[in-house]
This record gives sequence, structure tokens and C-alpha cells, in this order.
Amino acid sequence: MRVVGKIMLWVVLVLLLIGGIVGGVVAWSYHNTDAEAFTAPAVMAGDTALGINGYQWNEPVMGGLLYKDAQENATLQMQDLGTWDADSMNIQIATGDPSHLVVKDEAGAVVLDANNQREATVRFPANGQYTLEVRVTVPETRASDAPSDPAHGYGVFRYAARVNVAVPPEIKISETKVEQGAVITVLVKGFLDGLEPQIETDLSLTQFCDIPGGKAAFIGVHYNREPGEYPLHVSCGSAVVDETIQVVHRDFPKQYMTISSSVANATMNSAAANEEWRNIIYPIYEAADPTIYWEGTFVRPCEATAKNSEYGLFRYTNGATTPVRHAGIDYDCDRGDEVWSPARGKVVYAGFLQMTGNTVVVEHGGGLKSYFFHMDSLSCEQGQIVEQGQLVGLVGSTGYSTGPHLHYEARIGNQSVDPEQLFNGTSGLYFAR
Repeated sequence: MRVVGKIMLWVVLVLLLIGGIVGGVVAWSYHNTDAEAFTAPAVMAGDTALGINGYQWNEPVMGGLLYKDAQENATLQMQDLGTWDADSMNIQIATGDPSHLVVKDEAGAVVLDANNQREATVRFPANGQYTLEVRVTVPETRASDAPSDPAHGYGVFRYAARVNVAVPPEIKISETKVEQGAVITVLVKGFLDGLEPQIETDLSLTQFCDIPGGKAAFIGVHYNREPGEYPLHVSCGSAVVDETIQVVHRDFPKQYMTISSSVANATMNSAAANEEWRNIIYPIYEAADPTIYWEGTFVRPCEATAKNSEYGLFRYTNGATTPVRHAGIDYDCDRGDEVWSPARGKVVYAGFLQMTGNTVVVEHGGGLKSYFFHMDSLSCEQGQIVEQGQLVGLVGSTGYSTGPHLHYEARIGNQSVDPEQLFNGTSGLYFAR
């Protein structure tokens, strides 16, 4: 029994020794394991690397037998990214681990909430201060782990930053050298923050309208605008552009025609007809709707493509040596043919005028209007919104007219522009799209 007792004692002593050695090794390993020697996942906001704003990390000890943790749960100082002068920012997370990105505005409204994306683009809706909060989780086990792979650390990293978005307005002009009859578009893009752009030009009436991402104004260059240089001044806050618009000569056709004296005397020489025209149409010239109604390319207002008279032509009547200019296009239509709106717009006049007979005027936005003359009957009324291709009347020969046809004009303010450029998509108007 004594021998057995001694053996048991030695066994206990050996076990205690082994346990002490193992415990010492474990303690030594645990003590010498640096739980903060981790490499945090790289997060880039724009061109700036974000520093961690908080973390909880578990570092393996002795191949994962134990884990030593380190953490900083108190909110650290939020990183200041300074001023950002673009309307979007790219966020990159250089890891395939689970992540969560939240971007908020000053009021705390969420602008972007993205989960498990290596790359995301935040599009800021306006100037102001935004906060970026990123949470990246490094899991304990990964799909790529093999049974023989050593244990690795796991935990959660937080990042937080603020950025002041200040995108200055950008002013663009469709063209600075144009022919008579053209349309010039001025764009002011960016976050205007309530700023109203201002424009000064002698070319035509201008009215800025809201478009996605900014504002647009349209300038009409009349067919008889004297060729030369015209100053253009545009400003919006700190953004200022002074440009010179060069108007160049364009050759227009000539037309010689005879009109019976009875028609000419009854209409053209009527003081009452001219006064009526001035009272009704001139105020329409001077008005501009700040809403853009049209979308896409304008379509011709009738089925006919043949023209009796072109835009801008010199018309000599009854042997006169001084021509009258033609401000629109006369389409060779038959009485009763349909007339439709070439684009969406608002009817600002629908009625009878002695000079132009049954007349419709449609505002498309920014002062750009369609004028329809000499119609037999009308199919719309003032204040009505008409869609592209919607019937506005039927072709006739009312007012000062020698026969059935459709006279169509496009004007910005009182400056007529070439309708054909609207129809074939070459007009500077479409710079606003």
C-alpha cells in the first residue's frame, strides 16, 4: 500500500508540475499576446483613408485555445474630411467581410444605407454637412477557412467622419457662335441652395426654369438679328460667366406673291386688327412660364411636310420692293386637316383674331411658345395642358389668308426661331436635356 501511495503521490506531483508548466506557458502566451496588434480594414472616403472610431477585437492565443480581447467602445473624435466640392463621393471598403454604411445629413435624415458592399457611391442631395458611419465585422470563421488553417482574430471596427459638401454652381452655354434663327441654352448646374441665377442679354427675353440638377434658360436669335457680337452675363452666387455671343448671317429664301386688294385692305390695313393684335399678343410675348413642360424632341404640328413658305424668307407682295419677313413655316395642308401640339405645354391663348383668324398659343416653358394661325376651328381652350401630339384645332383659312394652310411659329419672347431645328433635333434647346 505504501508503494501505491508513493506512486500516486508522484503522479499528482507530476500532474501538478505539468499543469504548472502548461499554465505558465498559457499565462506567458496570453500576457505576451498583443490584442491591439490588429490591422483594421481599410476604408476610403473619396481620396481619404478613414481612421477607426471604435473597435472590439479578439486575438487568438496559442492557436485559438483562448482569445484575448481589446476594445474601445467610447466614441473617439469624429474625423473631419473638410470640404468636398462634388455632388457624390465614392466609399471603398477593402474587405469582403460584412459591412454597414450609413450616410446622414445635418438633420439626421438617412441619405444612404448600404449593407455588405465593397464599394458604394453616396449622391448628396444638397450642399451641407454630412456624417459617414461605417461598421465592418471581421468574422471568427470564414467560408474560405480550411480545417488546418490557424485561428485568426475577429471583431468589429467602427469608422465615423463628417464632410462639408460645397458644390459651386457651374455655368454652361450651348454655343457662343450661332446663325440667325437659333436657340441658345444657358445651364446653371449644381446645388444652388436657393440662389437664383441672373442673366443679362439683349438677344431675347429669358426665364430660368428648374431642371434636374439645376436651372436652364433659353435665348432666341431672331431671323433678322443683325450679325455681330452680343454680350452675355450670367451669375449665380460666386459663379460668374461673361461671354460674347457671335451671331452670323444666314441666307434665307425669297418669295414673290400676289394678294387681292380686298383681302389686304380688309385685314392688313385695318387699324382695329393691328390694335387687337398688339393688345392680345404683345403681352404673351412678354410672359414666360418658369415650368418646363416639354420632353424629348418636338414633332411637326401636322401631317403635311410640304411647305408654302419657309422660316425667315423674304416675301415680296404685289410688286413691293420692300419685303415682309416670314416668322414661321406655312404648311401646305387641306382644310380640316388635324393640327396638334408639337410638345407638351400650356395653352395661353385660344381664340379668334382678325389678323390670324382662329389662333392658338402654347407655352412650352421658359418663354418658348408655339403659335398656330388661320385654323378653321379650335379643339382646346386657354389654361388647358396639352400633350405632345394632342389635337389643338383643324386647318383652315381664317384671318389674313389666301387659302387653307397652317402657319406655325416658334418664339422665345418676341423672337421667332427656326421650327425646323426643333423638329430635327439640332436646336440648342436640347442642350438642357
